[in-house]
Amino acid sequence: MKKSAKQAAATTAVALLTAASVMTGSLFDTPAALVPDDGSPAIVYNMTTGLDGADDDDAGVTEDESEETRRRGGIRAILRARILQLPLLVRLLVILPIWALGTVLLAAAGAAWPLLSPVLGKAAGFALMLALLIGSFVLAAKAVFPDLPIKKLLSRRSLVALLLGAAGLSVVDAVLGAAWADYEQAKNIVLSVGFLIALSCAAVPFALREQKRRLTARTEPEPPAKPETLVFTDAGGTFTVRVPNIRG
Repeated sequence: MKKSAKQAAATTAVALLTAASVMTGSLFDTPAALVPDDGSPAIVYNMTTGLDGADDDDAGVTEDESEETRRRGGIRAILRARILQLPLLVRLLVILPIWALGTVLLAAAGAAWPLLSPVLGKAAGFALMLALLIGSFVLAAKAVFPDLPIKKLLSRRSLVALLLGAAGLSVVDAVLGAAWADYEQAKNIVLSVGFLIALSCAAVPFALREQKRRLTARTEPEPPAKPETLVFTDAGGTFTVRVPNIRG
């Protein structure tokens, strides 16, 4: 229990540190915005003074436009102001390392997103195709064998077949999309035909196995009936009689 509590506390601390670093990295673009070069205290953001200590240039801006600008950046400005109100030593020793970590994380995420975006799109397409195959399989199997529960319908063998079908459709879609210039025009037809083939490859063997199991259960001889034991009690005592069980 102590070890689990320590692990949970460590995980929570890492999550909080990551969130704080990403937030701080998104609030300040440069270290100079966080720690002034001259070491002067930060000026608090208010209605007339900006975060960098400069007066707002609202001479040519109407009151409604100025209020809309402040409302849009309200939470961001408040957070920046709270951080800039901290002592300079705290900002140097605590906030600046956190900002550096957040900047690195944001840069890594920005660099990885163009690479991950196509992969995530393919993964989402595969998951959707698998979900459609499973749903169609359950509906088809329930229509043929309405007495079977869903747990028996989705056996390990059926799930493997559906998984392979979804993977095969994803591979075909990716290969044809890269090799066939006009694939987008025939994509729906190809996927529809492939979907029916994948569904049939899972549903037909399942139906044959289930039908064979039911026929075998009907033709198997019934085990011999065990004799029943009857207990009688009268004034003379208790005695038992074993009577053969006659079926039918």
